[in-house]
Amino acid sequence: MVKSVTTPPLISVICCAHNEEEYIDKSIPNLLRALETFSSEVLFVADRCTDNTVKKVRKYEVKVIEKKWRRWQNSYAEALQTGYHNSKALFIGIVDADILVPTNFFRDLMQLVKGNVASVAAQVVTYPDTSLNRMIYAWERTRSVAPLGDKPRGAARIILKKALDEIQGFANAPTPDTDIDIRLAKKGYKSISTSAVRAFHIRHISLRTIVGGQITSGRGRYALGVSLIRTMGHAIFRFRPLVLYGWLLERQMSLHTNEHKMKIQ
Repeated sequence: MVKSVTTPPLISVICCAHNEEEYIDKSIPNLLRALETFSSEVLFVADRCTDNTVKKVRKYEVKVIEKKWRRWQNSYAEALQTGYHNSKALFIGIVDADILVPTNFFRDLMQLVKGNVASVAAQVVTYPDTSLNRMIYAWERTRSVAPLGDKPRGAARIILKKALDEIQGFANAPTPDTDIDIRLAKKGYKSISTSAVRAFHIRHISLRTIVGGQITSGRGRYALGVSLIRTMGHAIFRFRPLVLYGWLLERQMSLHTNEHKMKIQ
């Protein structure tokens, strides 16, 4: 008897969600349309959802992974790693559950993965449908004139799985996208972004999400070794004062953890 050989899909898309019922019926149909011409799988990681996210997403042809645990400090990074462990394609896509991607998303991004380029991110902008969203949308236009330029962002990108395998996937970091860019660079790979492909972040922004986002960004900057001076410059010139608070908070937590370890030893 001849055993059948299963060909792995071209693209495994990791779609992470925590209580995203409001966005599922907008984002998932768009994602599936963008994948229509490719062999693919969508790994939908429902991270400790307590709303109707899982019920809603089961209407679609996706593989639902219900993540009911939290072992890492950074739950989003853990959800990405959960999806990575279940992936089997040549390319890994990251498309968050509150992201709308265009139909050319995978086609155009994959064309840029060549040579030592292992990761390509689309330009992600906030969908300007509320007052706060319009304010953030306008602020995001300043990224192009930032001192260090616009950096690749993780919510909508494609990565060569072979390269991701070399760094063993995602790490327990506050900003896992920037973390993989740094670790890929150490292996000789490049991570780039392109303004030719635009994706929309459709989450409705609140003051709470603005505060949380800035603090998480600051924590990530400290964890990745960004200096206090550079973080202060970012906080001042990009009008994001709580990034500095997040940096100091992560520094204090790190010092406390190290002191605790020394006492145990």
